[in-house]
Formats: sequence, structure tokens, C-alpha cells
Amino acid sequence: LLLVLSLTPFLALAQAVKFGQYTTEEIALTKVEYESDAAAVVLYESGDSKFISGLLETTYLFRVKILTEAGKEYADVRVKYYVGDDRTENIFGEKAQITSYSNGADQTIKVEKDNFYNVDLGGGYREFRIAFPNAQVGSILEYTYKKSDKNITFLDGWTFQNPIPTLVSKYRIAIVPQLEYKMIGQGQRYYTDAEKTSNNGTFEWTLRNLYSMKAEPFMVNYRDYAERVEFQLAQYQSSGDGYSSASQWKQILDSWEKLGDGVISVYQDKGYYRSNPMEKGMVQVDLTGDTQTEKAKKAYYYLRDNFVIKGEDWIYPEQSLPQLLKSKTGTPGEMNLALMGLLKSMEIKCDPILIGSKGNGRSDLVPFPFMNQFDEILLHVELDGKSQYLDLIDPMAPFGYVDLDKHVKAGLLLQKDKSELIPLDFKHNSNVVVLTEVTLDENANLILNTTLRNYNYKGLQVAHSARSLKDQKKSLSELFRVEEGTVLEVLSSEDQLQENNYHSLNFKRQIDGAGKEDLIVFSPLDFSSFSKNPFTQEYRVFPVDFGYAFSETYLANVIIPDGYEVDDYPASENITIPSNSISFLYEGQVINNSLKITAKVTVKSPLIGPEEYGDLKFLMEIVAAKLSAPVVLKKKGNP
Repeated sequence: LLLVLSLTPFLALAQAVKFGQYTTEEIALTKVEYESDAAAVVLYESGDSKFISGLLETTYLFRVKILTEAGKEYADVRVKYYVGDDRTENIFGEKAQITSYSNGADQTIKVEKDNFYNVDLGGGYREFRIAFPNAQVGSILEYTYKKSDKNITFLDGWTFQNPIPTLVSKYRIAIVPQLEYKMIGQGQRYYTDAEKTSNNGTFEWTLRNLYSMKAEPFMVNYRDYAERVEFQLAQYQSSGDGYSSASQWKQILDSWEKLGDGVISVYQDKGYYRSNPMEKGMVQVDLTGDTQTEKAKKAYYYLRDNFVIKGEDWIYPEQSLPQLLKSKTGTPGEMNLALMGLLKSMEIKCDPILIGSKGNGRSDLVPFPFMNQFDEILLHVELDGKSQYLDLIDPMAPFGYVDLDKHVKAGLLLQKDKSELIPLDFKHNSNVVVLTEVTLDENANLILNTTLRNYNYKGLQVAHSARSLKDQKKSLSELFRVEEGTVLEVLSSEDQLQENNYHSLNFKRQIDGAGKEDLIVFSPLDFSSFSKNPFTQEYRVFPVDFGYAFSETYLANVIIPDGYEVDDYPASENITIPSNSISFLYEGQVINNSLKITAKVTVKSPLIGPEEYGDLKFLMEIVAAKLSAPVVLKKKGNP
């Protein structure tokens, strides 16, 4: 949840914590009740920020307890900060100690100066490190330091969660009357549970009993949902214009229109906005076509297949367009802008959209013109009267593909004098269709012939995996997980993504000698994506993100061999969860000499909140049980 806060009075005050003074509860703690497998725990952490002589100075205090042997890694503390060319940030006033307990007695060791380090990481970044000596299970590590920051436009703010559980996290900032900030909070707990106070420009937040912040199945962008608060300067009070002593308020936050014009100006200076045909500068490139779509596809595939996409995706290009055309190598952002320039030169309407990609730190855009929330580009294009998004980022991706990290809710459409936030809606058909026929051959071997067709995003994912295996000279059979005793052979692989938007695999599974037994037992769908439940943990901290909406349809036709009959197969099932975000259908029916099985998993809404995790886990247990369940054929006349 994204909460844009006004500076209104908050609720509660908090007690002071002093360095080196531990409570009996902290000393006695051996595990975290709500996260019992935690290797260590943040007992208490705080940040206290205030403005001094034009700088923001923050005092940090951290108190960590080691709970297991694995938790000793937290005795090595590392803090990255930016120095730049003019000491933008500086760390000083460091102090640390470690306290261990044995037979009711405590021993405190002060960390000496030679256990503090400052390491140059390059690019203007440094890392402040603390090496705690003699760390033991049960030890309490405590350290404090101050950091000054010359950048008072974008403040670091505070993230309340850590890689380990946190019992108490507190942040306080005192804002001087001459500065006005927009404050942005994020996170479900931040919105519902935070203890908040406000008093004469001093604001304080406290959150308690926070789960660790770590990746979970189907959620790699957990930073987008972290509990945090941050700030951007909106306006400041100047000391006058030299003729009058009266102070004036000066705006820092531009409008979306001005912010957009500034970015467009950079792109124009680099040559990416074209008014003349750009294809003339290329070597005999045929970009003709009867429709705008045909022309756009030729432009897309020309750049995709003749240029190298390399480097980090970013909104600002380093190369100019002529440099890119000469080097034939560019970052994803540069390649997208080159495609825009090529389309504009053919009088096709095309504009860039700035987005905050998944993993950039926010699940929703801030409704203020904060530039630092954007990190990647995609294109909005009008083709034959229809709107479409384009993204030149993947050398194997077909026309119309948009990188999954860019599947966000909104973006900033850049148009001269009228840039604005717009909602984003990505249309695609990313389904899986599987056809399997089961027969018994003349040698009494059970043969399962399968055609697996993956569309759009699913197809691109399989195409990448298949190419990787081929490059490593490995068998494509490694794409599948099969039961022991089953031989799997891939008969053919066909990449039709560019032509027909799918990737197809034909493979055969064989169970030797199955027809010599009184019972033939096999699972026709056990190779499917969800034949094992990926959701096994007891609780969920972050939402489940399947990435995009899709369906997987499995059709199996089991030809009942002569002399056999169907003894058992899974019962029918039709289930969903309360939000109807995901559903599952399973049906089996014996018709004449065949058993026909249909199974379908449908994900309608790819983002499922942690409040529905229990329902999702239960549904996926049923899905896994059905897809891995066996079919049993028995010889007629046998009991």
C-alpha cells in the first residue's frame, strides 16, 4: 500500500533506548516467536535525523542478537554510502560493542578502532564496515554512527524491515520551518500498525514485530513492498532577492509537464527525436510495408537482429543516436530510443514512457513529480489506429513483447508540454496447451506422446531455456522433471515466436514393460508446472506475483489397451479462491475405449495478497495432488 501523508498530528510517543543498557527480555531471548527459524534478530534500531548547517545529519543505533551459529554472519556489518567528488555523504562518530553471556555472567568487549574499516568500492561509493570480535550464539551486537548528507532534496528516509526479523524499528526526523517536504509511506503494516507522533515539525514512526525481508516463491521484487518512509523537498524559503529582506518560497517540485520536457530535451540533444528519414543512414534497409504495423515490425526486427543489446536498463542514454548506429551496441534504454527515432522518421506516432520497474522499490508510483521513481523506458506507439507498447530489450523476444519487470500499473508518458501519468494495461496471450496420447506398443511399453505448446511469455521462457541447454550441449530432456523409471526423449523443438507467437516441443515418455504387469500405474500429467506445490511455507510476508495472467490446459487421451480396463483415476474437481484470482478445473471421463482427462489452471489476476495465502496454498495442494495423481489400468478379470 502506498500512502501519501500530510503533516498532521500523530498518535503515540516512545520510550528512549540507551546504548549498552539491555532489558532482561533482550538478554533472555533465544528465539523469535513469530519467526522461530531466524538466525539472528534486530532487537532495536533507530534513526534520528535533523538539519544542521544545510546538511541532514542522522544518528543510527542498531542492536542485534545472534540466535544460532548461522547468525554469526551478522557480526560483519557493512554500510554502503556515496562520497562522490565533494564528500556528499560522510560517516563519523562510530562506536560499537559486543556483549556475551555465560553462566549468568556477562562480558562486554568494546570494538576498537582497528576493527572499523572504510573500503573504496569505486564510482564514488564507499563501504563502512565493522568486524565484531568473538561473536557467539547469544551475543548482543550494538553499534551507532552518524551520517551527514549534503543532498537534502531526496532524503534516504527509513526502511523498517531487515533481512532478519525486527522487534522494534523507529525513525524520527525534525524538519526545519524553512523546508517543506512531501512524505511518502509504503507498506501494509506502515499504514495499519505504525505508532506515529508529530510535534512542532518533528515526526516519529515506530513499527514492531516485523518479519524478515527476503525473497519468497513467486516474489523476487520484495523491495517494492517493504515497510518504509521517504521524503522529497517540495519548496524552501529563501532569504530574499537582495532588494528586500522578505523571504520567498521557491518551488522544487515541477509539474509533470515540466519534468517531462526536461527528459525530452535530453533525448533531443542526443538525437533520438527525428524529423528526417533515419533509414537513409543505414545500409540498404528495407522498411517498406503496406501498413504501419508491417513497417514497425521491420524496424523492430532490424534493430533486434543487427544490434547488440548490452548493459543496464536506464532512462538516460550515454550514447547519441549517431554513436549508437555506428557502434551497433546499446543499452535497452538506448535501443528503445533508437526504435522510437526510427519509427518517428517514418511518421509513425511514438512516445517514450518512463516507468518504475518491479524491484525498483515501489509497488505504486508516487502521485508527485518525483524523478527518482523512474528507472526504465518502454514505448507507446500508434499503429494503424491502435495503441501498442513496444520494448526492445530481449534479443529473442518477438514484436510486442514488454519485459515482465515493466508490467507495472502506470507510467509517465512523455509528450512536449503535456507529459502525464497514464495507466498501463498489457495485452497478451501467455497460455500453455498440452496434448498427450497414451498407448501400449507391440513390445508392451507404455508410450506417452506429448505436444507442448507455450505461447508468448511462457514460450519465450522455454525458448531461452532450450537455447541455453543447446549452447551447453545438453539434452532438452532436462527441461522436464519425470518420475524414476520413465525415459523421456524430446523428438522436436520449434521456435515460432516471431511468426506465430509460440514455442513448441514434441516429446515421448516411455515406461518399459508396463504392459506385462497386471496393473499399469502412471501419471500422465506429472511433468506439469504445478505437479508439486511451490507454496509450502506456513505464512507469507509479501504478495504472490505470478508475473502475468495465464492459463495452462492439459488434455490427455489414454487409449485403454486390449485386455485392460480402468481401475482408478482422479475424481473431478472445480475450485477457486474467494477473490477468483486463480482457479482449477479437473475432469476425467471414460468414453468407449478411452480415458479422457482435462485439467486447467487459470491465473486471472497475477498479484495475490498475503491475506489470501492460506486459500492459495490449499488450492495449490489440490492442484499438485491431481496433476501428479496416477491412473491405474488393470487386466480384466483380476480383483
